[in-house]
Amino acid sequence: MKRILLIIIIIMLFIPASAAGNVTIKGVDFEIPDQYDGGILKDSSYVYKSGLTFRILSLDDAKNLRINFGDDFTEALSHEETTIEGHDAVVIHRSFDGRNYTTVYTPIGDKIFLICFNDTYVNDDISKMISKLPSQNMTHDDFSASLNTALSDFKEQVSQEKADIEAQEMYKEDNPINRFFFFRF
Repeated sequence: MKRILLIIIIIMLFIPASAAGNVTIKGVDFEIPDQYDGGILKDSSYVYKSGLTFRILSLDDAKNLRINFGDDFTEALSHEETTIEGHDAVVIHRSFDGRNYTTVYTPIGDKIFLICFNDTYVNDDISKMISKLPSQNMTHDDFSASLNTALSDFKEQVSQEKADIEAQEMYKEDNPINRFFFFRF
């Protein structure tokens, strides 16, 4: 009897550990691959170690989509439009500080999510995780249009920021700052 009780207690201790790999982000349940389990969960994101090791981010805000997709796309080593387990996807390969990583932009339900991981391709663990996600409600054309708009808005933002910096530099050149110090002896 004591052995049975001990076995039940041990099983109960391990059940929550195996369920810990499931996280909910903006109402979507993700089954996190074991090697990325134990990260930090917030309302719109999940991060394991660093954003380049593994992260999931909900991009339902146009500003987040513009900044993340625009930066990833313009700095990409390569990119491809594809489908992963029935989901439209744009897969972007980048490098930062000598580390290669991959970012997948995919619609889940009516939202776009970013899944970033430290690998050079979409491995089986990532494909398996995506396969268990709810279907996309967004059409392929709407998904593409959202990404194209985000990229266009990002390029416009960068262009405007460069123009602002150039204007400030020109103003400084035309209006040098002279400082005169008067000393009284």
